[in-house]
Order: sequence, then C-alpha cells, then structure tokens
Amino acid sequence: MRNETKRNGIIIGALLVTIALMTIGYAALATQLTINGTASTGDASWDISFLSITKNTALSTTDAVEVEEPTASGTAATFNVKLPAPGSKMVYDLVVQNTGTIDATFNEISGVDELNKAAPIQITYKVDRLDSENGSVVQGTGDLLNTTGKNYFRVTIEWPAESTEVPTETTSKTGTIYLNYEQKVS
Repeated sequence: MRNETKRNGIIIGALLVTIALMTIGYAALATQLTINGTASTGDASWDISFLSITKNTALSTTDAVEVEEPTASGTAATFNVKLPAPGSKMVYDLVVQNTGTIDATFNEISGVDELNKAAPIQITYKVDRLDSENGSVVQGTGDLLNTTGKNYFRVTIEWPAESTEVPTETTSKTGTIYLNYEQKVS
C-alpha cells in the first residue's frame, strides 16, 4: 500500500510540475514583444510611375470619344471612353518609367478581367506589354532598371465589330488597370 501511495505522490508531483511549466511557457508566448530601434534604406527609393499616356489616333476609330482624359497614379491608370457602335475602339500607348534607385521587375497586369465582366460587357479592355525595339507584344515578366528603365504598354478599349448585341444602356465604360511591379531579385 505504501508503494502505491508513494507512486501516486510522484505522479501528482510530476503533473503539477508539468502544469507549472506549461503555464510559464504560455505566459512567455503570450507576452507582447516590443522592439525599439530604427532602420534606414539609405538613399534607396522606389518610384515607378507613368511617364506618358498617349491616344494612338492611327489605331483608334474616329467615332470613339474620350469622356475624360486618362489619369494615372503610380502604376494605376484610369480610362473613360464612349464607343457608339460595334467596330469602335480607342487605343492608348503607355510608357512606365523607373525613376527610383531600386531595380524592379514587371510582374503582371491586373484589373482587366474585372473590367471585362462589368457592364456594358460588349466593350472590352485589353492590355499588352510591348517590346521597346520593335513594338511587338511581349509575354511574361520583364526587368525595369532603375533611373533609365522604361516599359511600354498598349491599352485597347474595343467594341468588337462582330458583336451582335447592342446594350440599351450606356455605351461608355470607365475602368482602371494596374501594372504590378516588384523589387528585382539579383
């Protein structure tokens, strides 16, 4: 009997020590960590933005109308056009420049799918990245070097000529596209 009581005492003691250690561990993990100090990037700067947005009159139809001139903020550009009939289109050429000191890589274009799902769905947006040498469409990512780097894009807002459906509401469409860049990994 005495051995059994001794054994139970050891088990209860071990359980109490375990509970105490778990309580201390939880308290240590639940404590808020505060770090005081400063960090600096030195003279490094991130500045990627539109250098220009130009209407391409050679590729646009004469009946397409700018409701408002395009606006840009950082790497987001907003367009508002009115296309009166199937076959109408407005085309813009965009130049993005890196005037910062940090090299960047073009990652993706976003916002286009959402625009094309919005009413009127007959008017579609398409954005292509262009080769700086020959103007051909470039796929995938690409570098945008600091202070001298430029990327070229073409935005086509179109009411396809083969469209047989004519919306009864407005034939204008406002939309914003986003050109996403990230820091270049060496």
